[in-house]
Amino acid sequence: MAGASVSKPLALLIPGLDGTGRLFYRQIDPLAEAYRVRPYEFGTRAEFTLEDLTRELGQATAGEPDHSILVVGESFGGLIAIDYAVNYPERVRQLVLVNAFPYYHRRLRIRLARALARLLERRAARRIKNYIVDRILRREGILPPDRERYKDIIRRIDRPAYLRRLQLVQELDLRPRLREINVPCILLAGGRDKIVPSVREARFMASRIPGARVHEFPGAGHALLLTPEVTLADYVPKRISGTNKTVNRDADS
Repeated sequence: MAGASVSKPLALLIPGLDGTGRLFYRQIDPLAEAYRVRPYEFGTRAEFTLEDLTRELGQATAGEPDHSILVVGESFGGLIAIDYAVNYPERVRQLVLVNAFPYYHRRLRIRLARALARLLERRAARRIKNYIVDRILRREGILPPDRERYKDIIRRIDRPAYLRRLQLVQELDLRPRLREINVPCILLAGGRDKIVPSVREARFMASRIPGARVHEFPGAGHALLLTPEVTLADYVPKRISGTNKTVNRDADS
């Protein structure tokens, strides 16, 4: 594929269940020093498959130079990132999976989440959820302004699309696809994640993805990329100004 004429490679940030890309806001400026950062926002539709979402990203990234894209998938977005890396390996420079999973083992929890999500149209239910979310984020070290911004972003997500993404979490099993990933991969995992057993999942994926590396953050939770001391730019290749070389900064927590 012919390379596009751009000064910086693309950083494609694939969102979790919110589907908006807006929760990547703390990571954009640090990444922008070396990348054209695109926090992806999926269209608001109620019916889609994983293949539909991956195809949408494939169309959105057509024309990028070979082996140039930094692909970041957070939580549910990790499923899409895995599928993208398998289907478009020639485009990917590095794959980063953040608090991600190839299969969600907590089946009862996801069924309850789908049922409870339908109650959030009621004001009282939203207040209870916001109270619980605020307590969890506070324990994970997320600062007050970030907690408020998180709740504001979540409040405005498209509910039918959100429910469909929850359904996909219940349906998908990408464990057999992990060995098909043949691009450099880094896995970031929060040790206090209450939604996904992120450390366990990261270690499992690293055992299946050739050459994958894991970085664990014992004090961080599911909102890892809102944690003050966590910066994606510290874990991804950087272009050296004036050359075509890259350098990896290997910074463990």
